[in-house]
Amino acid sequence: MSNAQQFEYWNGEAGKRWAQDDDTMARLLRPVTEALLDHAQLAGCGNALDVGCGGGSQSLMLAQRLGEDAQVTGVDISAPMLAVAQAKADSLPAGCAALRFVQADASDHAFEPGSFDLVFSRFGVMFFDDPPAAFANIHGAMQPGANLAFCCWQGIKNNTWAWIPLQAALQHLPPPEPMPPNAPGPFAFGDADRVTGILEGAGFSEISMQPLLTRLRFSSAPTLGEAVRDLARIGPLSRLLAQHPDAPTERVFAAVETALQSWFQEGALELPVAIWLVTATRP
Repeated sequence: MSNAQQFEYWNGEAGKRWAQDDDTMARLLRPVTEALLDHAQLAGCGNALDVGCGGGSQSLMLAQRLGEDAQVTGVDISAPMLAVAQAKADSLPAGCAALRFVQADASDHAFEPGSFDLVFSRFGVMFFDDPPAAFANIHGAMQPGANLAFCCWQGIKNNTWAWIPLQAALQHLPPPEPMPPNAPGPFAFGDADRVTGILEGAGFSEISMQPLLTRLRFSSAPTLGEAVRDLARIGPLSRLLAQHPDAPTERVFAAVETALQSWFQEGALELPVAIWLVTATRP
C-alpha cells in the first residue's frame, strides 16, 4: 500500500480493530520489545522518537527505561491507536520519561532538525512506500551521534506464525494477487542486505542486524480452534480472509488447526518467529 492507502487503512475499521486489540498485542510483543530495549543503546538518551508507536505500549516501556529526566515522543498515522496511546500518557507511572504522542507520517513529517538522540521502532518502519526518503527524513531529525534501533520481521518463509497458516488457508482460498518485490508491508525488510543499503544510503553508519529467533505465545485460548481464530485476526491470514468475506471459513480454520496442531500444548499456541534487531548511528 502507498502511504495514502496506509493512512486510510490505519484510520478506518482496521485501525479501530487494532486499537481494540492493543492489550492483546502488547502482551504478545512484550518479549520482542524487551529484547529490542536490551539491544538498543539507551545510555545518556534524553529525547527519543518512537516511530509507528501504535497504542504506545512500547513507548511506555521505553519511557520507563529512560527515566524521568528524558522525553519520549510517539508518532503514528492512526488516530484510533493514538487515542489508546494517549490514555497511557495520561496515567503515566512515577519515574518515567515524559511521554507525548503526535499523529504524523514519520516518512515526511517536518521534525525539528537534529532534535532526537534516539529513534526507536517496534515493527513500525516496514510500511514506508519510499524507504530511502523516509530514513533520510528520520536521519535529519537526529542529532550527530544519535542511535537508531528498530526491529522488523525476517522473510515470511522464516516466520512459521505467518507462513504455515497462510499455506494451509490457500488449500481452500484463491491466492492473493502477486505483490511487487519489496512492497511495503510486514515482511518488506526481510532482506538484510537491502535494509543495510537503505540505511547506508540515508547516511547511517555502524549498521548492525542481529537475528532474534524465538517463540511467541499467539494465544492462550483453551482450545486449538479458538487459538486459530485468535491468530487469524493478525498477519497475512487476516488480510487473505478479509479479501474473501464469503470464504468457507470453517474449512479454512480446520486446515489451519491441522497445520498448527503440534505447536498447541497445554492451552497455549506458541509459534516460532524470526526477527531482525537493527541498530545504526547518525555520524
